Amino acid sequence: MQVRRVPALTGWRWVTEGFTILAASPMPLVATGILMLFTLLVVSAVPVLGSFLPLVLSPALSFGYLQVIRFVQGGKPPSPWTLFVGLRPPGGPVARSLLTLGAINAMATAVALLITAAIDDGEWMRLLTTEGGEVPPPATPTPVVTPPTSAVYAAIVFLVLYAPLQVALWYAPLFAGLHRVTAIKALVFSAIAVWRNKAAFVMYFAGWFAVAIGLSVLMQVLLALVPDGFGALVLAPTFVLLLAALYCSFWPTYRDTVDPIEADPEG
Repeated sequence: MQVRRVPALTGWRWVTEGFTILAASPMPLVATGILMLFTLLVVSAVPVLGSFLPLVLSPALSFGYLQVIRFVQGGKPPSPWTLFVGLRPPGGPVARSLLTLGAINAMATAVALLITAAIDDGEWMRLLTTEGGEVPPPATPTPVVTPPTSAVYAAIVFLVLYAPLQVALWYAPLFAGLHRVTAIKALVFSAIAVWRNKAAFVMYFAGWFAVAIGLSVLMQVLLALVPDGFGALVLAPTFVLLLAALYCSFWPTYRDTVDPIEADPEG
C-alpha cells in the first residue's frame, strides 16, 4: 500500500468532484444515501443501545456507500444491498474489522463526551440538545443566548479530542475493506495518509466550509420566499443532496492518495 502526496489545491478539486460524481449518477447515489440515513435512524431507535449503534455501524455503512460510488464509476450497477457489503459475510474478517472500527469510534466518542461533561457539568450537551433553557412564548422576543465560558471550553476540548479520531477513521474503512488489514493497522495507516496530505485536507475542509456557508445563505433567502410550512420541502432534499455530494467527495480523496487496487469487496 503506497500513499501519494498530492498538491494542496487538490483538496478543492475533491470538493467539486463530489458534485460531479453525484451529477453523473444521481439516482443510485441519492437512493443509497437515503437508505443509509434510514438505517441509522432505525438502529438509533433501539432501546439502550440506540445512542451507540449508529456510531458502531457508520464505518461499515460508509464503506458500503463508497463501494456504490466505485461500482457506478466502473460501469457496474450496484444493488440496494451494496450498502451492507461490509457486513457480509457476518463474522467474516472484513465485517469484524469494520465493526471493530465502529466500536472504537463509539467508545472514543463516549470518552470524549464524558471528559467534556466533567469540565462543564454537562452544560454543553444540554445546549446541544436544547435542554439548557426554556423556550420563550411566541410573543416574547427571543433573547440572545450566550453559552457559558465553561461550555465553550468544553466544546473546544471535545473538538481537540475528536479530531484525531476522525483523522484515524478517514480511510480506515477502505483500508479494512479493500486492503483487508486489521482495524488497528487501518487506523494507523489512515492517520499517516491524512497527515502526509494535510495541506490538501485543509483545503478540502475549507472548501466544504465555504460550500456550507454559501448554501446556508441561499437557504435563508429561499425560505424567506416560500410560504410558511413549505420550508421542509426545500430543506429536506437539499440536505440529502448535500450529504450525497459530501460522501461522493470521499472517494477521490482515497483514489488520488492511495494506490488503487482491484480487490472485490464482495469476494
